[in-house]
Amino acid sequence: MAGRTELVVGYDGSQDARAALDWAVREAGARHVGLRLVLVEVDTSGWDAAAATIAGAPVLTAALPPERSAAVLDPALAVAADAGVQARAVTAAGATTAALVEESRTAGMVVIGSRGHGAASSAVLGSTVSHVASHAHCPVVVVRSEGRTEGPVVVGVDGSPESEGPLGWAFDHASRHGLPLEVVHAYTIPVYPGVVPYVPPVEITEATVAFEQRIAHEALAGWGERYPDVPVSFTVQHSRPAPLLIEASARASLTVVGSHGRGAFLGMLLGSTSQSLLHHAHGSVVVLRHRRH
Repeated sequence: MAGRTELVVGYDGSQDARAALDWAVREAGARHVGLRLVLVEVDTSGWDAAAATIAGAPVLTAALPPERSAAVLDPALAVAADAGVQARAVTAAGATTAALVEESRTAGMVVIGSRGHGAASSAVLGSTVSHVASHAHCPVVVVRSEGRTEGPVVVGVDGSPESEGPLGWAFDHASRHGLPLEVVHAYTIPVYPGVVPYVPPVEITEATVAFEQRIAHEALAGWGERYPDVPVSFTVQHSRPAPLLIEASARASLTVVGSHGRGAFLGMLLGSTSQSLLHHAHGSVVVLRHRRH
């Protein structure tokens, strides 16, 4: 089963890669699609920390012996087969980020662990995750082995058109897995600086709260009719988006976020909220990159 319906899994045999594999196997089963396991064969003896910092990934080109890739991939393929999921393996030499971005061109989703094997993996964790999420051509799921496998699907909305994609994806995922959905909306009330800081009167604050609650509820227009099987709850709170979503991620089986939201700068690959979630969420995160035309 080749093509855009396959889920790509970055796999190196590490604990987090196994967590990513298990997550992807469940998702492939729910979607009735196949898996493509991608192992990047690299020799870490040639790792260049300076080059990795500049490029966003380790510059490694020496392939390891074929028997190593078989030793890593064969048990993973067996896990998929035992679950009744069709899977195939792909090996590549070079930078992990470049390989996964290339594989994402023909994938329905890329699933990666938040860590990998060895010191080199740890050293470039942040840049690797960010790079793949920024440049992939499909949704990217970052799986944490310590994350929950049960709990609501959490999705952040801000009233912008960019919220539609993550919201629809979250409804679909919740419906496929029989999970509730928690819609999270953060807002701020401006406080104007001066000799004496100006704080809005209570009636303005209450009006702002009512307005922001309406934004969160209006974002769901039409989705409830399409997914009547998904129970929906709301968290609308005076906060910055990133801290509120990070807090919510502790109770979530998956947190869904767009790459941009209201107020994002044109040309940014990932906004500050999605960046913060990738690095600080308590569980697994999916980033849907919004493409501007």
